Amino acid sequence: MKLNTNELYEASLKPHHGLVWRTLCALWIVGGLTALTAISWAEPWSGQLFARLLSAGVSPWLVDYVLTPCVMALRAVMMVEVVGYAYHRFFQHVGFFTRRSQVFRRNQRFHWIHHMIIYPIGRFYRRAVEYVAAEDGVGLSWVIPGVIAAALFVLTHGVNIGSLAFVLAVMLYAQYVIDKTHSRFHEVNHPWAGSPYFQWLEKIHLLHHWDQRKNFTIVHPLMDMLFGTYLSPKTHAAELRIALEDKELTVSDLINWRYLLIEASPAEYAAFISAARQHPRSIKKIGMLIEVLKSRMASHPVDSEAKNLHAKALSLVDAIERSKREAFPKGK
Repeated sequence: MKLNTNELYEASLKPHHGLVWRTLCALWIVGGLTALTAISWAEPWSGQLFARLLSAGVSPWLVDYVLTPCVMALRAVMMVEVVGYAYHRFFQHVGFFTRRSQVFRRNQRFHWIHHMIIYPIGRFYRRAVEYVAAEDGVGLSWVIPGVIAAALFVLTHGVNIGSLAFVLAVMLYAQYVIDKTHSRFHEVNHPWAGSPYFQWLEKIHLLHHWDQRKNFTIVHPLMDMLFGTYLSPKTHAAELRIALEDKELTVSDLINWRYLLIEASPAEYAAFISAARQHPRSIKKIGMLIEVLKSRMASHPVDSEAKNLHAKALSLVDAIERSKREAFPKGK
């Protein structure tokens, strides 16, 4: 099944729901994320279980140095999954927070580079080289929230074996499970390539690059399933094909172009023009965008946003051409 241009355009728009539906969804997301964070931060059940085990004669050494670290490691995994989902969804993509804070806009900009420049869908989505990060050096956009969370946990729980196990598990799980898995989504010929489970996760992540409003998790889509952002590879074969072939526009393409044409800062806009000189694929995609917008204007003459985007897309093409002439003047 091939999506027609109008279906593609409408799929990229923000869904229009009533106030009651939006309120219920917001309550579910805020309440659910808060509850899961609270459980991972201070669940009461293990303490009650350990007290019963101790009263039943179980060795304190076993409780303190085996069971407690195991429980804290599980809580740490939950914390990384919950915070990682919320951070990726609300602070690394265009949304309420990134539109209102330059701090979050910085994080969103790096992630936009990851989606749009370094690992666009198609033949550049996976490469036979090591993963290339959008943020040079230490990835502060992820490290700073992690350090803050670890410091707050130690501050509220004290310096003890449980806190140590929690912090170490957060660091190890985030770096050697989450980060490594994500890196290998964009690599070829790695040790996990033959794993059916990894191949399933890889398709889930590819669908995130097809539509960046979905599939935010990395090692298991449970959080996406809970909060209504899951796209299943089984039911989105057409989207996976489009994403791998890269011969057509995608939902994320339209979202990214809308951001660049309407919301990007002058510095971000100029940086894209400079980069586009060296990436013919970007210019080709702009041409596809213009055709989609032409079709939209023909079928929906009153769509003022489509007209505005079309005019700005044409201006972007002109700006790229001027930049080329300035960088490579004739006769030089």
